[in-house]
Amino acid sequence: MKTVALLLLCTLGLGAQTLPLPKPQKLTQTSSKKALLAGALGAIAGAFVGTQALDFSAVPAADRRAHEFRAGLTYGAIGGVLAAGLTARFAGPQVPEPHHFFWDKWNTPLFLGVAAVQTLDFTSTRYFRDRNKDEWLLTNKLVDNRPAFVATEISAASSAIALSYLFHRSGHHGWERVVAIAYIAFGAVSAWANYRYPKTGHALF
Repeated sequence: MKTVALLLLCTLGLGAQTLPLPKPQKLTQTSSKKALLAGALGAIAGAFVGTQALDFSAVPAADRRAHEFRAGLTYGAIGGVLAAGLTARFAGPQVPEPHHFFWDKWNTPLFLGVAAVQTLDFTSTRYFRDRNKDEWLLTNKLVDNRPAFVATEISAASSAIALSYLFHRSGHHGWERVVAIAYIAFGAVSAWANYRYPKTGHALF
């Protein structure tokens, strides 16, 4: 899981936005192209991690391909958004935006909510694994490896914030908040489903 750790370390660059720096600024056309390219490369790298770096040997042969696909899609999305967000973060300055990204009356509580639902995802997943239910999205081996699973959860939450940041830098401030709200709603429903999993017997509703 060294690659997952590297993905996690990349997310720390977003933390620099919390410093008292100049207000966020819009992306130029060139910077947008760079962010798109970085996102594509990050998605490829993430998909490679999801399909090749994880151990699927314990997954039944009939289910292995589906697990590889879901893991590749998950890590691809995380890698792509993180790479694009980091590229946008360090893009050249243009026109100042009307509000700070983190220290904002809406974004600050929303991002705390993102962190909260990601924590719920961790605890709810551990809840059904402790009751011998199989992981559906990734693999049992990954979620049972707590440091690796924590790194994955932090990377997932950071990717949600990075996606909001991409909308912020492109001037779409409504979508900037919609992303976080949707992530919180999905995370809450997902955690509820995870806690019901031992009773329902299936990973989805």
